[in-house]
Parts: sequence; structure tokens; C-alpha cells
Amino acid sequence: MEVLTSYDASPHLYYGGGSRTQVSHLPNDIVIDILSRLPVKPLMQFKSVCKKWLSLIKHDTQLIDLHCIRSKSRPKLLYINPLPEKGVLHTCLDVSFSASKTLQQSISCAEIVEGSGGEEDAIINKVRITDDQWFLYNQILEPVNGLVPFIDLKTYAIKVYNASTREETPWVKSTLVAEENAKLANKDSTMKIKSLCSPIYRFGFDPEKKEHKVFCFWRLVARRESHRYNSKQRPDYESWEALTMGHDTKWRRINAVPNENNQIKIQQALPPANSSMRNVYADGTIYWSNKEDYWDVFSDSNPDDPDVIVAFDVGSEKYRVIPIPNFILNEPRDETFRKPIGMLALGRHVALVYRIEPYVVKLWMLDDGAAKKLENCRGNRSNWIAETITLPFCCDDGFGCFGIAGSTDKIIFESPGFEDSVSVVDLYSYDRRNMTCMKIEMDGVASFTEHSERSILTTFTESLFPVLHKS
Repeated sequence: MEVLTSYDASPHLYYGGGSRTQVSHLPNDIVIDILSRLPVKPLMQFKSVCKKWLSLIKHDTQLIDLHCIRSKSRPKLLYINPLPEKGVLHTCLDVSFSASKTLQQSISCAEIVEGSGGEEDAIINKVRITDDQWFLYNQILEPVNGLVPFIDLKTYAIKVYNASTREETPWVKSTLVAEENAKLANKDSTMKIKSLCSPIYRFGFDPEKKEHKVFCFWRLVARRESHRYNSKQRPDYESWEALTMGHDTKWRRINAVPNENNQIKIQQALPPANSSMRNVYADGTIYWSNKEDYWDVFSDSNPDDPDVIVAFDVGSEKYRVIPIPNFILNEPRDETFRKPIGMLALGRHVALVYRIEPYVVKLWMLDDGAAKKLENCRGNRSNWIAETITLPFCCDDGFGCFGIAGSTDKIIFESPGFEDSVSVVDLYSYDRRNMTCMKIEMDGVASFTEHSERSILTTFTESLFPVLHKS
């Protein structure tokens, strides 16, 4: 099928290979099939062709779903990073913005293509610097289907941004703490509810209902204002909120209960609030480990908690707890690296990464398909597959890894380094089939600076998924 390549000013005429076709004469299924094969940028222009195309691109669920599926065959690198102001030094530990300062944001996208000699070459085809109206935020979450959530920890608010269409939601603030304090004030005016630490945010997609959801997990304490407490304490209780994109206009309370497969308490499975290990989304489920990665000296994880993976189902809003088998936990390793140093999604699978030697890591991949969920909660050993990977760099402090969206064959590894006294990250692409690891040579940027909670370096797929409320 020939893809249409250009259009004229007429809302009814379209060109492909030199011939003219009336848009109104094309069957709807053919129009959807053609449009679903195109990148988002021309589709944003094609909204001006006619009202019918505007409606298709903005609202047609068949086109939006098909476009997302086909975009997975051409994943991109995404790098979002706040630009430092002149004369102001921002370090990787600087997680707050001053509201009085002018802010700009660099958003870079890169195609990953095969370079000469079998090397990977990432071609920067889009670097956008935002204007001075870019919003303030403290934290950024992993994208799902091209949607990126931003968190404002000062107001407990969230904004979701489509990295392809540039559509964004207004801030949606949580009123949970204020509501809890209003209830408590009627009983004891000297007591106050506070969040024990920053709330934990997660983002995922319900493939059955085609809905994106943000979840917020709170650890709350009720204390007299003069009482001092720290984040290592157990909370008095937990509370949970959810926000469904396109439907909810405010946060709603949920009862995050365990799946009938197991009954472990969720507070034993929540990760430390300051965890730097990636949580991952795969096939309707958000996964995270409750154990902190090895380099965080401020870890508030409890050594008595079980070693598990938490699997939170986006659709049912219930969680399962998957015990990590002893044959993984008891592998011979340096004591400094007993805990997993990474988690990633490979297609529909979730995987843990452990350091075995300075240049060797072991990937433990779990098959958590629909027919195996119950088995995994009961500790089934046969659903885990091991894979040993030799790296061309030492996996020490700052090591990172993530899967390529839509692919099970390749993994991106991050190696920290320094250039002119600036912390940077080099990227390597590992091919699981050929067991080869190649450095990604960037055309357009020398390297990425080391990222923090306010920046993100990952892969994503373009999508037309709307983020605004349906009108």
C-alpha cells in the first residue's frame, strides 16, 4: 500500500504518487490503516485537512490503538532534562526548583538505527527547548505509551504530558492530607496528620479498558506537633489514591487490597521512599522491588521485610506479591551487591538484574503471563530464566538499565562517567540474541548529563493517547 506523502490546501484533496483522491471516497478502515502507519508529527498537521480527520486523530479509539501498536516497531530514546540557569549550578541531588527562577526544559528524541560496522547509532532528530512558561516540578515518572507524568511534591499534584503531541493536563492536586487533618481536628486539635515521607507514585495502563492511571501510595502518621519522627518509622496507617486519565477530575480514594492469591501486608512490600531503582510497567501490571539498590546510603528499607516483587494490577487496582526464590537470593555474590541493582521490562516480562562481578551481571527474567500469575505468587521456580551478561564497563555506582519499548531482544545499559568535571552517562545497547554489547554513538549530542529525579533517560513509543478530559 502506498502511503500518502503530501497534501494541498484543499480540505478534500490528498496526494500520493502524483494522483489525486477524494478523501470522502476512501473507506474509513483504509484511512485509519494509512494514518496509523505515520509518525505523530505529520498527524498533528493532518488534523487541519478536514473535520473528519480531526475527529479520527483526536478521538477514534481504533486509530489510536492501532497507531500505538505500530509505533512499538520504531521505539525512540527520550531525554527530558531541566536546563541549568546561568550562574546556577544544579547537581544530580538538587531535586527542587525555586518558583522565582525562570525555567527551561530540554526534550530530546532519538531514532535508534543500525550504524556502520554493526554499531548502534542514535540519531537525534528532535531537540526542543521549552519556553519560559515550563511548569515547576520535583519528580518525573517512567513514560507509558508516550505519556509522561510530572510530580509536584510541594502541593502533592500531578500533570501528565504526551511527549509526542505536547498535550498536557492541568495540575491535579491531592487533598488527602487536608481531609485527614480536618477529621482529626474534631477529635484532638493538638494532633496532626503528616506524610511520613514523600508519597510513592506509580503509572500504568489498563489494556482492557484502554485507560492510563496514576497511583499514589501514602504512609501517614498522627502525632502531636511537638513530636519528632523520621522516615524509618513504621507508619500508623496507609492510604491510597488513583487518578484515571480522561475520566477523573480529582484524586479518588482506593482500597489497595491484595489479590486473593496472597495476603502479605502492603507496607512490607512498599519500596523505600527514596528508592532510585526503576519500577517498570508491562502488560497491564506495574512491578517494583521492595529492596533498595546497593548504593543508596540513606535507605529506609527494613531488613526484616521479605524479598519480593510487588505486582500491582492497573485494572483491578489490587496487588500480588511474588517471592524472589532462594536460588536467586543465595547466589554467590559480593556482600556489597546482595540486592538487585536494576529492574526492567522485556516485552511482557519483568526482570531483575544482579551484579555478579565488576563486569558481569545476571539477568533473572520472570514469565508472569496470565496463566502463571498464581504459580508465581506461590513461589514457582520454573518460571524464572537466567541470563549472564558481560559488559564493557564496570557496573558500579550509577549503573542503570532499561528495556527498549516494544522489544524483548535489546537492553540499554547506562554507564556513568565524567567529562570536564561533569557527570555524564554513556549508553550501550545489548543484543540478547547475539550476546553483543555496543556503545551508542550519538549524532547531535556528545553525551547525556547524569540525570536526577527531575530528568529521565529512557525509551518510549509515540502515541495519540489523549490526556485531557473527554468533552
